[in-house]
Amino acid sequence: MTLVRIFRSATLGLGVVAALIAGTTSSAQAVGDGDREPVHNVPADIPTDVCGFPIHIGVIEDREYVVSRTTNADGSISTRVAGPLVNSLTNLNTGATIAYDNGGPGAITTYPDGHATLDFGGHSMAWIRAAYQSRLGAPAFRLVAGGHVVGTVDPAGDIVALSTRGHILDGCALLS
Repeated sequence: MTLVRIFRSATLGLGVVAALIAGTTSSAQAVGDGDREPVHNVPADIPTDVCGFPIHIGVIEDREYVVSRTTNADGSISTRVAGPLVNSLTNLNTGATIAYDNGGPGAITTYPDGHATLDFGGHSMAWIRAAYQSRLGAPAFRLVAGGHVVGTVDPAGDIVALSTRGHILDGCALLS
């Protein structure tokens, strides 16, 4: 689920997340239960063009960890994460804030050309920049519970393909 190390916050876009996860270790490895590698999610911002107002993503609880990381034959790196993650989402214009359980689990595969694919289960969030909203539909900021999110992030960090199933909330409406 950028990668401003918020693995689930997809765009940080999801692209920010992809970059950070790919760069967290220098070699592919399996991580056992006794040797969990923390994701170390950090705060990030969702651009104004998603909801019409800027949103700040804070980190309330972060016990997400890397389950496995594999370097594939094509040079891509697949990373699976699990564990509790709770974010605060704040409309920076009004101060309206909600807490959101964003703790997956999920997987992201980053490719040498800079794009990434996402496959998140459970709880996750994804947002779509204005340039892609007419093609990918509403809501532009999706909070997904008990569902499945599959997407593609371009090298610029924008979600360019997205499929969501489950209980979907409109994050823009919740924060407006």
